[in-house]
Amino acid sequence: MERWAGRVALVTGASVGIGASVARRLVAHGMRVVGAARNVDRVQVTA
Repeated sequence: MERWAGRVALVTGASVGIGASVARRLVAHGMRVVGAARNVDRVQVTA
């Protein structure tokens, strides 16, 4: 995933479940992630 390092990804449903997991994995691999969700409090906890 080095080719994606520094790029930006938009993840919908980033507050829980698969969306939160995907967001965390992308950040771990060096991507910048914009997380969108209906519950702002949960997204902030994920961040």
